[in-house]
Amino acid sequence: MFLEQMKERVRGKKRRVLYVEGSDERVLQAALTLKDEDLARPVLMGSPDDLKEAAAKLDLELDGIDIHDPTIDKNREQYVEEYYKLRKHKGITKDQAAEKMKLPHYYGAMMVHHGEADGMVSGLDSKTKPFIPAFEIVKLKEGYKRASSMFVLEWPERLLFFADCSVNINPDAQGLAEIAYAAVQTVKWLEVEPRVAFLSFSTRDSAKGAAVDKVKQALAIAKKEMPETIIDGEIQFDAALLPDVTRKKAPDSPFVEAGANVFIFPDLNSGNIAYKISERLGKARATGPILLGLNKPINDVSRGCTAEGLVNAGVFSAALAHQSD
Repeated sequence: MFLEQMKERVRGKKRRVLYVEGSDERVLQAALTLKDEDLARPVLMGSPDDLKEAAAKLDLELDGIDIHDPTIDKNREQYVEEYYKLRKHKGITKDQAAEKMKLPHYYGAMMVHHGEADGMVSGLDSKTKPFIPAFEIVKLKEGYKRASSMFVLEWPERLLFFADCSVNINPDAQGLAEIAYAAVQTVKWLEVEPRVAFLSFSTRDSAKGAAVDKVKQALAIAKKEMPETIIDGEIQFDAALLPDVTRKKAPDSPFVEAGANVFIFPDLNSGNIAYKISERLGKARATGPILLGLNKPINDVSRGCTAEGLVNAGVFSAALAHQSD
């Protein structure tokens, strides 16, 4: 299984993965799993007393797990000054910067930015979604024009990657091509050969309209930017996934030989709905959203995420930290 391979890649590497919602019972359980299986060095944000009390209620021991309390951190003033410098061109004052650094997901992003953690997992609460602090503080890698996201969906018989399911609401053709580029780079780094499908409700002009044209334009851009990558579109999901269907709907497609494994959705509605259906009804093991294009790994989780899901997010954060080196 793919996730087990990822675990072997990070085991013993001691990458520091910060969990912003440190006192959540799912986080506490995940942190112990990461430590006990030597998958990462978990760092929990919060008051040591609060975390120990929460752990005691669950009959858990936090021995050997790092706890970071921002309220007494020696770097607090430095972080306030750094955030002010990063955002003063947007009109942020020093007082406003100080208020931002009171927010755990902002503080956590600054810790990653300064190398105090190798990656961060956040988002169990709508108030701690990490997207904005990641974009403002960690920023994009050179050559990337936008951040995007990808879910890893795993079944016993197949491994798929869905993008973008959590960041870009309605990207234009250029945006879709940029999302595809970011997904391809990460999938390659994960040692999987990408076969990329630009999805639509249309296959080979079975329908017409602006929505179809956008996908076709994105395909043209992506093919020019990634000529060595297997890419096709506009294509419906079944025609991209199942070669038997491909032969009927798009017999000239490269997916006749092997179905796609990277799916680029035309907008956030379709991507988010598709991954949730795949996870909840299709029984896929879903990990993500993995944020793509950032200098360092900052990863979101669903508010309904399980302890196992948090472990998996930590494993990917640890793995992606190597990509950022």
